Amino acid sequence: MKKLQLILFLVFASTICSGQTADKKQKEEEEKVRFTTDTLNSIYIPIDLEDSFKQINTFWADSTKIKLKQLSEEEFSGRLHLGFGMWMRNNWQLWGGSRLSKFFNDKGIFHPDDMSGIILDSYYRYLNNKEINFDEQIQYYKDYWQESKKAEIEIKKTEFTKYKISDTILFNYRKGFVSEAQEKKYDDDICIAKGIITELNPKDFFIKVKIIESCDKKGILYGDNDGYISYNPKAKKWIDPKKYIKKGKQTWFSYEDWEPKE
Repeated sequence: MKKLQLILFLVFASTICSGQTADKKQKEEEEKVRFTTDTLNSIYIPIDLEDSFKQINTFWADSTKIKLKQLSEEEFSGRLHLGFGMWMRNNWQLWGGSRLSKFFNDKGIFHPDDMSGIILDSYYRYLNNKEINFDEQIQYYKDYWQESKKAEIEIKKTEFTKYKISDTILFNYRKGFVSEAQEKKYDDDICIAKGIITELNPKDFFIKVKIIESCDKKGILYGDNDGYISYNPKAKKWIDPKKYIKKGKQTWFSYEDWEPKE
């Protein structure tokens, strides 16, 4: 009986492993052609704006389209942005990358919300036989981000003036903690990391800081590479990209990682 159970377990485990291996291989193959293939995760990816209209036409019945045509453009896009808009952003891989996101990238549009917004506004105009004005929509988003960037830079310029060489500043743990113990101490207001500014880079809004105090022997976490891992050919393994710095050492930080002492 035990022998039979062992055999069944091994067969089951083998099936699971082979299935996982097949899924992994499929995803690896998809990654190689992510920006050119017409299908990702078994879902057809439109190649351009007109192709996205053709796909949307297959999703909705004529009766639904008639009701949607009666809405204003603002109502149409507003109601669909979170529901159907999210479906497009996720399934048409506007976040992860696809031939449709590349179509928009080539036009100078990079945020998935902007891509889905253009698709929805354009489809509404298409339904109502109105001029789509695609180029004008593209320019609107370009202008928006350009003005937004200008405003952000002005804010940074003002904030950066608060940082002076030789100032003692406080670390704000913006990228996380080196350990659970450090996080708990921080939550209890007993984990203070201090540094002294040794250099300034006003062009890129960076400050060079020497660590003079930390509540953990590992120091502080100052870089996590947004969760990506990298391959270390010397160690022949994938490694955690997190970067730590200990007391007595110094490196460059974004000024936003630190707060001036009051």
